[in-house]
Order: sequence, then structure tokens, then C-alpha cells
Amino acid sequence: MSLFFWFSRRQRIHNLGRKKDSFFHLSIPPKISDNILPPPNLPRLMHHHNHHIIANLLHLLAGGGLGLIGASLAMAFGWRSADRLPGESRRPQCVYCSRPHTWQELSPLIGWLLRPDTLSFPCPCGQRTGVWQQPVCELVGFALGGLAMYLQDWSWAALPLCLGIGLLPAIALIDFYFGIIPDGLNFLLGVFGFLFVLFRGDDFFFGLVASGALLALGLFFAIVYSKWRGREMLGLGDVKLFAAAGMWLHLHTAPWFLALGGFIGVLFNLIWRRISDDKQFPFAPALCLSLALCVFYQLIGSP
Repeated sequence: MSLFFWFSRRQRIHNLGRKKDSFFHLSIPPKISDNILPPPNLPRLMHHHNHHIIANLLHLLAGGGLGLIGASLAMAFGWRSADRLPGESRRPQCVYCSRPHTWQELSPLIGWLLRPDTLSFPCPCGQRTGVWQQPVCELVGFALGGLAMYLQDWSWAALPLCLGIGLLPAIALIDFYFGIIPDGLNFLLGVFGFLFVLFRGDDFFFGLVASGALLALGLFFAIVYSKWRGREMLGLGDVKLFAAAGMWLHLHTAPWFLALGGFIGVLFNLIWRRISDDKQFPFAPALCLSLALCVFYQLIGSP
């Protein structure tokens, strides 16, 4: 009898242990420690996130700075090239007293920020105000360069991209005021486009084909179509701009460049007739805007 009670007591103790084990197994799932991740290192994550923000801001400032430099120098020397008489110096000079600019006055952004009464946009000697073309061109170049860097990201291809895109506001403003596009600016635009394609590793052969096709089309409008209409329909500066723009464009983008440039040109023509009595309106502003939009579209669609 005592032996029976002893076995019964052992069985109850064993069952109680199994219940305890089953309780703990039900309460704590097996291998739960494998499913629980350690708490994240928040300071490290915040530092990593801030590092990316700072790097992106520096890239945008670098792209904007390159666009600013391209726009500033193109505006200063291009304006002088369009305004000077044969035999005169090509060095930029004051629009009021014709004094050559110092290197400090030619410095992008700083050249006009350090002038007295900056907000009145004075010339270097301060005798004439309202000379807004240079600072506006620089600010637009800065914005275009920053946007180009944002879409391209930092690489060697960003250098000619931002510098070349900064030439566009200078070309547009110079053609708007003088009706001509300096050959040097068209040449630089084509060179920067060639370098951009080369540094990206794209096939520049298609750029040459697009450039040749646009050049042939421009010559047709400048010579054949103009002779048929009895007046100049397209200037030779615009023809060279066609050829330079072709270096930036893909073959499937070139028709959109022409269509968009024509549409913007029609809108500009309507505005031009209201502010000017001249029947010939500058076409370069429409072409420059069309080229910038097409280049940005290509950057968005590129891998």
C-alpha cells in the first residue's frame, strides 16, 4: 500500500512538472529570441540620414556653382562679343564708361554683390543702374546647374553638363537684346555636349548624326525656305545653335526639340509683337528653353 502511494506521488509530481513545462512553452514560443531584433541604433541612423542630406546639398551647390560660372562668364564675354565694334577689345567693359572690368568684377556673383547699392543693379562704376541682365543670368544658371546635378548625380559627366546648361540663359539673353548668337558660345555648347556624352559612356556617333541632321535642316530653313519666302526665316546663329544642340540630344529626342522649340517660338512671337515693332523676333530663347527641357527629360529617363 505504501508502495502504491509512493508511485502515485511520483506520478503527480511528474505530471505537475509537465504542466509547468507546457505552461512555459505555451507562454513563451520556441525560438522567440531568434525573432526579436535588437533595438536599432537611433543615433547612428540619424547620423547616416543627415550624412546623405549634407552630401546631396553639397552636390546641388556644386552643380549650381558650375552652372553659375558657365552663365556668368558666357554672359560677360558673350555680351561684349555681341556689342563690340570691329577692332575693339573682346574684354568685358562697363556699359557706361567703357572701362574694362577687373577680375574681381568678372567674378561670378561676387562681381555684382560687392558693388554699392547692389539691389539697384548698378554697372561697375555705379553711374548707371538697372543693369539686371548679368545677375539674372547668373541666378538662372545656378538654378539650371543645381537641377542638372540633382537629375544626373555626381560623376565626371556632371562637369560638362552643368557648365553647358549654364550657357543657355546667356545665349537666350544675348540673342534677345542683340539678335545674334556669338560663335564662341555655340562652339562651347557643342563641345560641352560632346564631353557630356563621352563621359557618360554613351555612343557619341548618334549625337553626331543628330547634330548633322539638325544642321542640314537649319540650313534648309535659312537658305532655301528664306529665299522662297523672300525674307530671313532663320539666322545663321540659330543654325549653328541647331548643330550644337544636336550633340546633347538622342535621335528620338531631336524631333521633340524641334516641335517644342517651334511651339515656344510661336508663343514668344505673340509676346514679341506686343512689345516690339521689329518683325524679326529672336528665336534663341525658345530653342534654349526647348533644349534644357529635352536634356532634363533625357536625364529623368536615363538609368
